[in-house]
Amino acid sequence: MKVALVLNGDEPGPDELKLLDACEAIVAADGAAEKLLRSDRPPTVIVGDLDSLGPDAYKWADALNIPMERHRADKDETDGELALQKALQMGAKSLLILGAHGGRSAMFLANLKLLRRAHEKGLEAVINGHGESIRFVSAGGELALVGRTNSILNILAVDGPAKVTVSGTAFDNADLELDPRSARGVSNRITSDGARVKVLQGTVVVVVERKPKSKNYEIV
Repeated sequence: MKVALVLNGDEPGPDELKLLDACEAIVAADGAAEKLLRSDRPPTVIVGDLDSLGPDAYKWADALNIPMERHRADKDETDGELALQKALQMGAKSLLILGAHGGRSAMFLANLKLLRRAHEKGLEAVINGHGESIRFVSAGGELALVGRTNSILNILAVDGPAKVTVSGTAFDNADLELDPRSARGVSNRITSDGARVKVLQGTVVVVVERKPKSKNYEIV
């Protein structure tokens, strides 16, 4: 079951909203329901303390019989964590996260933790937004980057040292060692529709940025 998790960060753009069409359920975290209201894409359920919802969102949810799960305001979890819990309860096997970026760095980092938690539970999980996709990949995992020629590929180790094989890029490497304290792995360029990232050791976060409008960028 593919579930979309829509968070109350940046508002998803038209391309990101189209991705919701492939999802079997949409879980909105609190104020994210307002963004879905503006796009006329009703969620399956709304969860959180609901302190960010205006009267129109309540009327909309009531008219469409959208269930709302209210939690106390002094909860320990973020609304995003509650939304992830709900997605897992619904039987999610694949997870699309939208609205994870925003003005607060702390919340973006917290949302990366949601992605990591979903990954550790065995879900195929991705954050989409700001013209990029973000995934965690662990040892034994492989990521095929179809249709991403000329996009920028960034691979960073997390937790500890990692080793990856990268192909179909400007800087292919069969045995690339990544240190979590180093930025090595940032700003490669995808040159082939068959580009792949295979993780041999450790866990990495893979960020793919859309093809830049200008060719004046640096490959590190």
